[in-house]
Amino acid sequence: MGCKPTGDFKSPTFGHSVTPPKKYNIKPMPKLCIALDTDYDRAVELIKALKNKPIIFKVGYKLFISYHRRITDLIKREGFELFLDLKLNDIPNTIKDGVMSAAELGADYLTVHITSGKEALEEAVKVAKGIKLLGVTLLTSLEEDHVKGWGVCISKEDYILNLASLALSCGIEGLVCSGKELPLLKSKFNFFAVVPGVRLYGEPQDDQKRVVGIEEAIKNGADMIVMGRSILKAEDPIRKVEEILALL
Repeated sequence: MGCKPTGDFKSPTFGHSVTPPKKYNIKPMPKLCIALDTDYDRAVELIKALKNKPIIFKVGYKLFISYHRRITDLIKREGFELFLDLKLNDIPNTIKDGVMSAAELGADYLTVHITSGKEALEEAVKVAKGIKLLGVTLLTSLEEDHVKGWGVCISKEDYILNLASLALSCGIEGLVCSGKELPLLKSKFNFFAVVPGVRLYGEPQDDQKRVVGIEEAIKNGADMIVMGRSILKAEDPIRKVEEILALL
């Protein structure tokens, strides 16, 4: 059965009023965020070895569910910014409770799925208390055919623009997006851009689809680049981090 739009598609801003992008003469280099998608002991070793480096540590399901405050408290105690990548996606009250709990943990960044909807996003913003909320657009493991499979009758790019516009109009400060869509988004909106799944030259994409290299992420305007496997699979992870920081 074909995908038939129910009406004329209007602009990707959904009519929301969003601050236009500012023009800067000098673009600061992006922050490096390390995704701690590894076991607890190795994560602790990495955190301690990188003390005093300008790094953000991202904690996802693997460590958060099993170790919770043990890992988040360690990151904060060692002086790093904490990125909780929990991708909250629920009803407004549950989202609000999740954001409040993240604030209690000292989170500096927290991901929320934009598809949670306008009311949920607005509730999140109300209780963020200094957390930079990051709206998740389209996961980098997904492509155009996945979007069409959901019955979405617009292009992947317009779908992402719609989500971005909704999130920013609700007061969400940042977006998690592929580096491939970043130039388009930056041309229309002013926001803190987080680019996940960044690779070094020649590295495999693994289960990611819409990924970019570090040079492209920088050129396209990333404010934070997230790297995990490039570091965790390296023979010498500390040296690899130092090499990446030298590029930034």
